Amino acid sequence: MIVCVACCVPGANIRAQEDSVHRDIGSIIMSDASVVLHDAGKVFCAPLHFNERQWLVTGAILAGTAALFTIDESRRSLAQNNHSRFGDDLFGFGHEYGRELYGLSASAGLYVGGIIFGAENLRETGLMLFESIAMAGAITSVLKSVIGRSRPYLEEGPTRFRGFQFTTETTSLPSGHTTVAFAVSSVLAGRIKNTFASIGLYAVATLTAVSRVYHDAHWVSDNFLAAAIGTCVGLALVDLHDTESESLSIHFMPNRVGVEVEWVF
Repeated sequence: MIVCVACCVPGANIRAQEDSVHRDIGSIIMSDASVVLHDAGKVFCAPLHFNERQWLVTGAILAGTAALFTIDESRRSLAQNNHSRFGDDLFGFGHEYGRELYGLSASAGLYVGGIIFGAENLRETGLMLFESIAMAGAITSVLKSVIGRSRPYLEEGPTRFRGFQFTTETTSLPSGHTTVAFAVSSVLAGRIKNTFASIGLYAVATLTAVSRVYHDAHWVSDNFLAAAIGTCVGLALVDLHDTESESLSIHFMPNRVGVEVEWVF
């Protein structure tokens, strides 16, 4: 329910209206910051509340990752023996799509644009992109260091694990680029809700995954686990934002005669 009350302020000048706009923007940003903290708690604590089906899916992802160890070396050889100018250009694009810089830039652009034009859906999509990249990236970063898997180009094979590593050469599993690509695509697909858009977005994310093998930066299994992390986190955030009811909030907005108070509950 939304209750609006218009308060007339005789002699209200432009500066008073601008101050009100600034306060409203500040309240929006503070509210969104609390949403990020709330969502982070939900995502990171989710395993504590998994049901049987969710544990089965988790087990299938881990089993699939382990099973792919058996073909990692052969897929690597296939990719390295089939380089071409076309492949370099195609997979170069895939590599860029998985960079955090571009994902976060898109997030900032959508968020700021949403505030400027008063487009709540646009602002929320920007916020969700940031959440998805940050949270999925955090999970991937922790796993990378804990697992400590050697990169393909070290020529140590797909089963060389050191554990608790912090250098690029020994933090192969999961892939950071692929995590970001699927985190971004999952959120955008969930927000757009169009079959063709979803196919295109996941196809580009898959291109990122293949590019990591093509560039000899990751094993196939690295990308499988990363894709699962990015997708699960992205879809979880979409579900959180789609299903959770809005809490009580009050917004102050200037109008031609004064200030309008909007009460949402």
